[in-house]
Amino acid sequence: MTAESKKPRLIFLDNVKVLFSILVIFQHARVTYGGTGWWYYIESVPTDIFSVIFFTTLSSIGGLFQASLMGLFFLLGGYFTPKSYDRKGAGSFWKERILRLGIPVLLYVAIISPIMAYSLAALGVYPWPLPGSILGFLTFWGPMWFLVVLLLFTACYTLWRQLTKIKSIQNHIPNEFTIPRYIYLLLFAVGLGAITFLIRIVSPIDQSLLGLPISFIVLYLMMFGVGIIAFRYGWIEKMKKKHVKVWAIVIVIVFILFFAYAALVVGLDADLSVFMGGFNLHALFFAIVESIICMGMIFVLIKIFYAKFNKQGKILQNLSSSAFYIYLIHPPVLVLISLGFANLPLLPAIKLLIVFPLTVIVCYLLSHYILEKIQLKKKG
Repeated sequence: MTAESKKPRLIFLDNVKVLFSILVIFQHARVTYGGTGWWYYIESVPTDIFSVIFFTTLSSIGGLFQASLMGLFFLLGGYFTPKSYDRKGAGSFWKERILRLGIPVLLYVAIISPIMAYSLAALGVYPWPLPGSILGFLTFWGPMWFLVVLLLFTACYTLWRQLTKIKSIQNHIPNEFTIPRYIYLLLFAVGLGAITFLIRIVSPIDQSLLGLPISFIVLYLMMFGVGIIAFRYGWIEKMKKKHVKVWAIVIVIVFILFFAYAALVVGLDADLSVFMGGFNLHALFFAIVESIICMGMIFVLIKIFYAKFNKQGKILQNLSSSAFYIYLIHPPVLVLISLGFANLPLLPAIKLLIVFPLTVIVCYLLSHYILEKIQLKKKG
């Protein structure tokens, strides 16, 4: 067992898992009533002015921060990977990963997703094309794409661990690696944005390859790698308030510049899909802005959670232990609850504000009082 694997567990990382599960539910509830994005059931596209403004604002902010928030969760996955690998060894490590990540993906693709998709299609409320081939069926991940990508990144880490056994490579791994200066990180983020732009020329944000978000893959891989580095060299414990201040200022400036650019150069009433990809200046600018914000959010969000949420009460303890199950079962729960509200004459924004917390509560109750108990019985 290495010295790194003996590090004390950081409680706030468990709280980030809770945030992840809740945000995923919110995103899919937003699509249900906002009508923009992929999801099993979209009730309608809002037409009233209040809902249009409400959902347009959510979509704009969510689109700009998608890489940052999802990247944070890949960073979390990367952070926990070395400790688990060190403790269990490659064989036991992968057995646990297959059971915890691979089996849920298989169950979702083979059982949950087909039942949902074809049941909704039979009811005439399914908005997305059904898989037209065996390959399409097998890669119809739904929200489980996160676990698939996490498995792929974990495979890359396993390969890296095998390569580091070679002495010539091992000798080039530094014993100490301090957090780089702001200017270097900023330049790295700009370069990363440029690479992302090149990928989006052939694979825009609104497209996927084998059900995976290729347009974000470089950013997510970078965050996963940062999580590994952060664990090995204690970056989370070494982050200072100055990191938060500098990057918070950078994020605000870049955020304002982007919306000023969108309003003055592109036009708020223009087709904003130009930011999604293709060989154009707008897509390049968006990719760079997104990458800079993603880099900054590492320091801002992690430090805020580390300083303010590095403890748990009873509620957070229960939520964190149920977070993974909540993530797994939320699709059918959200769709069923949404269908229950389908005929109520309420504004889409109002329905979102009702259905979202109700789905979180039901998912938690099912996870904590049923699924966790089954798991405990199996362990016993």
